[in-house]
Amino acid sequence: MENKVKSMLSFLLTFAMIFGGSGQAVVAKGNNHANQGKHKNSSEQNVKQWLSEYEFYEDTRIAKIYDQTAINELKRFATVIKETNAKFDSKLIAEIDEAGDFKQKDINELDVLQQLINQYEQAVQEEYIQEVVLKSDRLLEIKHKLTIYLWGYVSKNDFNEPTEVLLADILFNFYLSDKIVNKNAIGILKDISDQADDKGNKIKAHLNNAVKMSEKGNEFLEKDLAIPASKSYQNAYKQVLFGLEKAGYSFNTEFFEATSDTDGDTITDGKEFLEGMNPFKKDTDGDGLQDNIEYEVKSFISPTKYDTDGNGISDADEDIDEDGLSNKDEQAYQTNLIKEDSDQDGLTDGFEVHQFKSLPNKYDTDGDGLSDGDEYALKTNPNAADSDGDGIEDSEKLYEQSIRKSLIQPDKSEIKSVEVSFSAKGNINKTTRMSRTNNVKTTNLHGIIGSPVSITTQSEFEKASITFTYDEAKLGETVENNLGIIWYNEAKEMFESLNAEVDASKNTISVETTHFGEFLIVDKKKWLELWGREIDYSGTHGVNETLLHNMTTRTGGENDQAATSHKLNDIVPSDDSGDGGIDTTDSDGDGLYDIYEIKGMKTPYGIIYSDPNKKDSDGDGLTDGEEMGPFQSFTVDIFGVTIHFEGFFPKSFPDRKDSDGDGKFDNEDLRPLYSDLSDMVIFQSDRPEGYDANGNVANDMKTNDYTEDEIKDISWMFRLQLLESYFPSILFNEFEDMSTSLFAMGDMEDVILDMINHFREGTGNEYRNQTLTKEAREHETTKAYVEFVKKALVNELKKNGGNLAALKFDKSTKDSNEFYNFIQRNASYPTFSTWSDRVGGLTITVNDTWGNTVSVKDFSLERNHFKGVMRVRLYDHFGLDQPDVEKVYVNLAGFRSWFVLQHYDEYNSKYKPFVTVMEMDIPFEGEL
Repeated sequence: MENKVKSMLSFLLTFAMIFGGSGQAVVAKGNNHANQGKHKNSSEQNVKQWLSEYEFYEDTRIAKIYDQTAINELKRFATVIKETNAKFDSKLIAEIDEAGDFKQKDINELDVLQQLINQYEQAVQEEYIQEVVLKSDRLLEIKHKLTIYLWGYVSKNDFNEPTEVLLADILFNFYLSDKIVNKNAIGILKDISDQADDKGNKIKAHLNNAVKMSEKGNEFLEKDLAIPASKSYQNAYKQVLFGLEKAGYSFNTEFFEATSDTDGDTITDGKEFLEGMNPFKKDTDGDGLQDNIEYEVKSFISPTKYDTDGNGISDADEDIDEDGLSNKDEQAYQTNLIKEDSDQDGLTDGFEVHQFKSLPNKYDTDGDGLSDGDEYALKTNPNAADSDGDGIEDSEKLYEQSIRKSLIQPDKSEIKSVEVSFSAKGNINKTTRMSRTNNVKTTNLHGIIGSPVSITTQSEFEKASITFTYDEAKLGETVENNLGIIWYNEAKEMFESLNAEVDASKNTISVETTHFGEFLIVDKKKWLELWGREIDYSGTHGVNETLLHNMTTRTGGENDQAATSHKLNDIVPSDDSGDGGIDTTDSDGDGLYDIYEIKGMKTPYGIIYSDPNKKDSDGDGLTDGEEMGPFQSFTVDIFGVTIHFEGFFPKSFPDRKDSDGDGKFDNEDLRPLYSDLSDMVIFQSDRPEGYDANGNVANDMKTNDYTEDEIKDISWMFRLQLLESYFPSILFNEFEDMSTSLFAMGDMEDVILDMINHFREGTGNEYRNQTLTKEAREHETTKAYVEFVKKALVNELKKNGGNLAALKFDKSTKDSNEFYNFIQRNASYPTFSTWSDRVGGLTITVNDTWGNTVSVKDFSLERNHFKGVMRVRLYDHFGLDQPDVEKVYVNLAGFRSWFVLQHYDEYNSKYKPFVTVMEMDIPFEGEL
């Protein structure tokens, strides 16, 4: 920042004393009488200029925050005055002393200022009602005195630029809060006046006076007449209070707690007064939407604005959720303005009204047991329980239907899709699920083509057709006519071949079945080769050479190979020993004959070997015999060929510790051949952490991206923070003071200070805080979201037979993911923007969550009962972008400081925004 040194010299001298804790502050630019006389009014002119460039945004009802900001800045200014050690003008004291507060002739100017600040601070705490109106005009009177003081002081001293801008900012906050409380109070009085009867004229007279005096105050400000402006605002507020008294009202806590509902719009009168709505009119802004409709979605449209976004289209004619229904039509049909499918029947509200002619707020318009979405899928009439008039309701009829699902994935692309067709009642799209499986018993089979498919349904049917489409170019050595379909009989834990038909002209293979489950395409030739293979256990032919080498090594090296071979010969059975001519020697006592382990054991997955001298070959805590299970011998018919099978159906594999690769050793895994997925993501909102929906770095996560001129282009009000930027500690003080005095209380004060400190450290690392997570978790919007997703998860697992793998989130296939789309269409993400959130600390720390991720861990399925833990990960960005500091928030010095610290290129990304994470674990369970 070397280029700023000269221009900041005066500023450095002043603020080094103020915030450094030693030395005398230099406030006046010159100390000789000639300079002071020559330039004594320059600061007054500059402050007027600074104020004239401020923009007064009043798009808020909250006035108290600006008074609190002014208090913080006045305390800083008092430090400047203290360093000058000057005496105050006695004539000006008399002018201020209307109430006889200051009687000492030689009173020090700091005493005057400090007493006024104390009175101001006390009045702010005592006078405000819900931060929008005042009990009396006492606070306005104190600010009028402070205005006299500040203008009197600035007219007799010549300040450096930072002090001039600080004074301008103090006065700006005075005027803005005055304007807002008057606007709020006048609006309330007008609503009351419009309903008055015999006292109406007197009330209206006070109302008109208040309006005129408030407008006069605005005119005075435009002419740089600050003192009469502040007095006009005070007088305007007095008129409001007189009018309220005539109408039988007064501003107190009970005023905004009134539970009556005069206009019958379901919002209490007290809340309407508080939020700026008219409690005597159902539609305050006259846009055609009732207040309660707009208030429910106030984050999108305002009940007090005819055209909230100012785009020239009334709120009533907008279509917030883009479902094809305007907001006024949503009101007429009693649908949700921010959900495209209000009744969750699978059809958008606009489609139901304009095309399907069903009711968008009723799941089943005709009450025949079929949802409107089902009726659309089945091509029946949503307005007639018996569409064809044959005396049988639509829900009791059978419909021939089909479902198709893509199966293409990078590592197994041979099978492109599967289609299921059958006749059933209702819409099988809602009851039937097709998905890839994570069952090692089927996915690792010898000769399998592509991925096995699990098909489940809750519909009753007699016969179904299953058709797989394959990619001929991806079959490799497999001949099309050698394709076959296997069904895994889970009850018998056996593989059964089905009588399938291959249509080479269409690249399909089909089968008819009376049952569902897991189906897989195999190369019949390879399948029969394995199942029909015979292993000769009567000698050493076909011995596992690797194990032979290991045994050779263990017995002393290659020179001892003869001895080893002799040892192998020892286990060749004689005619009168062993089990049917097989040597039953079990050297390691693992329950498997040595000859089995040496020559290999036939399984549906191929030939498996283990170490005859190790009871637990893979060291997973299970003996090789326990993993392989008993030797089995049976005859089976496969693809028309009768095969005598002699081998094993292993419970797990003795040559690997974790047979299914799910992270659990086989001895700890209840289902060692079925991957019980852990920490699998099942939902990811469109905006990931730190990025927007298009994959670009989010604007509020950027830093080092604004020059001084670019920041000033946002608003002239950044001038003070840019002057202060040489001392980041000043900006952090403003940031902290604003956050703790206006936006947080209790334990959340510690949270926001901790977050600001994390921002100051500049690591940009992810942030977590137990207190913050607890507050977020207990919020009503979070509870609603978590419960909605949990219910959807349990229902989906019931429908798909407990196949958690089918819910795995994949960005490339999310458009066809039923579970993802159901959450995306119907869930409302947690948001923390109510009045209690704002004063309690959730708004300043989080506000609207940027996005969320839902994953499942510790999932298990035993018999028909499943359970697991759903982890909901909410996240937000602790950072600002330009829209955050435009309009209202630019008026707050703390937000301006935050923006400068984050974005000013002179800091070179020293202070980095970060992602705030709030995670919560939610147990779930259900029955299939």
